[in-house]
Amino acid sequence: MIYIGLIQFKDKIDQDDALSKALSSFSSIPPIIMRKGALTLCCGKLSASQDLDEIWENESSITLGRIFDKSTNLAFDRKEYKQLSHFDKKSNLRRIWGKYVYFDVSKKDSEFEIILDTTGQLPFFYTSFPDGNILFSSNIEFLYRFFSKKPEYNWEYLCSYLIFGNSSSIQTPFKNIYELPPACALRITRDNLKTSPSWNPLESYKSEDLNKRDAVDILNSALKPWIEPYQNIYVSLSGGLDSSSLVYCLSKLVKKDQNLKAINYFHSNIQTSNELVHARKVCEETKVELIEIDALNSLPFDQPLKKQPLKPNKPFSGLVSLRWTDTIYDHIPSQDPFTLISGHGSDHIFMRPPSKNAPSDFLLENGLHGFKKELDATTHFFRDSLYSIFKGNLKNLFTYSLQLKREKRCLREKLKILPRWIKNDLIKNTTNKFFHPIYINLSRKILPGKYDQIDALYEGLASIHVEMSTQSDPTYYPFLYEPLVEFALSYPTYQLFDKGYDRYPLRQAISHHFKTETVWRRDKSQTTGIFQLGLNKNLEYVLDLCLEGKFVKQGVIDKGGLEQTINLIASGDVKHMWSFLQLASCELFLRDWEEKVYA
Repeated sequence: MIYIGLIQFKDKIDQDDALSKALSSFSSIPPIIMRKGALTLCCGKLSASQDLDEIWENESSITLGRIFDKSTNLAFDRKEYKQLSHFDKKSNLRRIWGKYVYFDVSKKDSEFEIILDTTGQLPFFYTSFPDGNILFSSNIEFLYRFFSKKPEYNWEYLCSYLIFGNSSSIQTPFKNIYELPPACALRITRDNLKTSPSWNPLESYKSEDLNKRDAVDILNSALKPWIEPYQNIYVSLSGGLDSSSLVYCLSKLVKKDQNLKAINYFHSNIQTSNELVHARKVCEETKVELIEIDALNSLPFDQPLKKQPLKPNKPFSGLVSLRWTDTIYDHIPSQDPFTLISGHGSDHIFMRPPSKNAPSDFLLENGLHGFKKELDATTHFFRDSLYSIFKGNLKNLFTYSLQLKREKRCLREKLKILPRWIKNDLIKNTTNKFFHPIYINLSRKILPGKYDQIDALYEGLASIHVEMSTQSDPTYYPFLYEPLVEFALSYPTYQLFDKGYDRYPLRQAISHHFKTETVWRRDKSQTTGIFQLGLNKNLEYVLDLCLEGKFVKQGVIDKGGLEQTINLIASGDVKHMWSFLQLASCELFLRDWEEKVYA
């Protein structure tokens, strides 16, 4: 769903035509206007057939998106939603999960609260006027179309992205435009805007209800309601644990009138990125059809064949691989509603690799008995020295005992690995607020390993809510939706790996339920080879993109040093590949926005 709206506390002016105009050229249906006191909301859809988001309304709230009942694991009943107006907001949100934006309008004109689900895949961007009124939308491009003016870039954000990568911060790449991060609430009054976390990721820790269930049970409860309305279901199957787990579960969940297919993306000439043999084995066991796509003609930096319907809200690494996105969707018939499901996110919530601080969690919860065993297991997993692992745990135990604040973004550590072509002027222009608001609220008594798990979770969430694709519905990442996240966080970190295996609860459950050994493989493919091949093929284009780009012209990047790094990466030296990738994706983002969007 796409939307734009206004909250007008003062000088209420009829802006229906301006709001509709901002959406009309993108929406496949005439935009719908809704009003609740000072709130005016205009909604549309990129695709009338493919976009399955809905509008839910009662006396106290409006919800956009797809929501499911936590108790029944079914799509939320519309009549029951009407009755939610009799209960408080906190109780209501405890009953639902999904992809949604929730507008609490219970206090009419004096106060509003907007709440985002835990993934943020239906985004909320906003800007305020001097009189306190608020303009908001699902896409930043709509805001600029409403204003009919050129975008102004926020270089503090862009410089921070180049250093740190994806973020779920309140800031955006544009001046005076802000974002409501996933799992947060924005409280709006006439005189104040306040953002705070709306969900406690630690609340499920050691939950008795969750501890009675296993990973397959939870995964099924997340997959079943999501796939229910789709005719065609596609799984991005690498052949690794996470995507294979989805195929095993879905093979038992799909109905007779639904089509389930898996897609494997590989490069026939690069063995390190080719897991086709493993994907074939999974599909052989589950009797699921496998679509095999060779990456020969869709390498990184290959020009996309299709123009994206909307401009990206933020830079992200996927901007260098839009041809790959085109190729995937070319293999998916669009006549009937379909969903594309990805296993991305399991690494983050089940921790691949495990936290090196898991022994600290064990010691704090269980005492010295068994601590040496946990320490040895961690040492063996990382093939590190016992002294090094013990020293790291001792340091974190000291921080924990003194309740010292742990920094989310440690620039000092980053500086040690940054390439020299990033000048000090760029580093000085970064912000110390380039992180999710949860870090302000986390208790200082959080276990060291559990902190690492929270860190991994929010990095995973940041990586998916910047997605841009030709699909009107975003890719579904079940491992990053509430049921799976709360289940994974209910485990102590030292129980997430065992017998030398990471993500142990997931491996064990899939192996037990489906009588398979395929999930016990430890190796995983690398995409570095494909990246280097794409860089070599498009070297002239990449050099022009980066060496003649905005950052070099701003004087914050050393042109000669950057050119040397690009040539080294093309030759096989990947030491500064991530810094280069973040710069390239930023330049692609800026180049896209240089096209006129104000009319």
